[in-house]
Amino acid sequence: MKRMDHDVIVVGGGPGGAMAARTCAEKGLKVLLLEKDTVPRYKACGGAVSCKALQIIGPIDEVRPQYKCYGATIYSPAMRKLSCKLDEPASVLVFRSSLDHFLLKQAQDKGANINTGEKAISINVTDEHVHVITSKGEYTAKLIIGADGVNSTVARETGLRKKWEPEGYGICIETEIELTQEDAEKCVLDKELIEAYFLKSRGYGWIFPKGNIMSIGLGLWKPITIKPMQAFEDFIYFISRERGVDLATHITKKFIHRIPVGGISRKTYSEKVLLVGDAAGFVDPFLGEGIYYAVESGLVAGEVAAEAIYHGTDLSTYKERCNALFNNDLYVAFKFGNAFHKHIEKIFYLFSKDPELFKMYVLTGKGVLNYRKYMKKCITRIPVTLLKVAGSIMRNEKE
Repeated sequence: MKRMDHDVIVVGGGPGGAMAARTCAEKGLKVLLLEKDTVPRYKACGGAVSCKALQIIGPIDEVRPQYKCYGATIYSPAMRKLSCKLDEPASVLVFRSSLDHFLLKQAQDKGANINTGEKAISINVTDEHVHVITSKGEYTAKLIIGADGVNSTVARETGLRKKWEPEGYGICIETEIELTQEDAEKCVLDKELIEAYFLKSRGYGWIFPKGNIMSIGLGLWKPITIKPMQAFEDFIYFISRERGVDLATHITKKFIHRIPVGGISRKTYSEKVLLVGDAAGFVDPFLGEGIYYAVESGLVAGEVAAEAIYHGTDLSTYKERCNALFNNDLYVAFKFGNAFHKHIEKIFYLFSKDPELFKMYVLTGKGVLNYRKYMKKCITRIPVTLLKVAGSIMRNEKE
């Protein structure tokens, strides 16, 4: 069996793992990344990369194809419709197979060793090192970074998390539907806007337009009161009926997976272990967006790992830095999500009377604001919103 010594082993080749490996390599560390699948590989994901994520990643011009997204059209359970289109893109829509391949190549170009098609099976942390047994060999390192998703082997094997708390995750079902150009034009209302359809049950369906391919999915957050697959099929039927195209006949594969709910306090590190991205539960608890949190936490993990190896510092600074950068804000997002779903029609009504409230949320998704700043701006805008509502009521009474 092959045996190598490294400073850091990263498990998982998604955006978080690739960013952690790239950062470690840039810091001069000997780093090995293990990805269980061959690359490029399909990854179930809407593929929206926000501007705040791009600020960390850098230019992704090599990732093709990509589509600019300027905002969103959203619907309430009662089908109240709202749209917001910014002057500048809020995100780019890509296919994860291309994005992940690009990010891994970046890490490799910086000096990281990338082993694809190699699954981490067993992890043992001792006083001296971390010992990893894979499907192809054995490795040792000073530290390990778990970027291996919601079902993280690193989290389970190192005791950081044996299982998710009962309401700590949701269910997503996704597919990609390839259409003729004619049918794609029927189905996509605006090729520069994503669409979101909020449900009476906590969750929403989405459509991300990518040329003649539509990424369609449904996310449900616990407690789940409806059957996920039936809800997904109902959503496909609804969109098909509305657009006059039988989408079900174009579906070749459906992917169902868990997604962690962010904004819940969890263990994300121990003496020789760091968790990033979905493995750590760093996901927007309202919309389920995870790419930004993956690359941000991957960057921090790489920096903290380098500091620990070069200067002997412990890994506790990882939690502190993640909290300051985004995790404290995820707690606010968690509360926002609870309030939004509890009063969804009332909030849509306020958004319709004062579109600036919705525009500010789109800017939050872009990264111009965070949830904490968004909530503060909403509060300070209450007098303006109430005046708009009062004016609308008075106009209706005159009519």
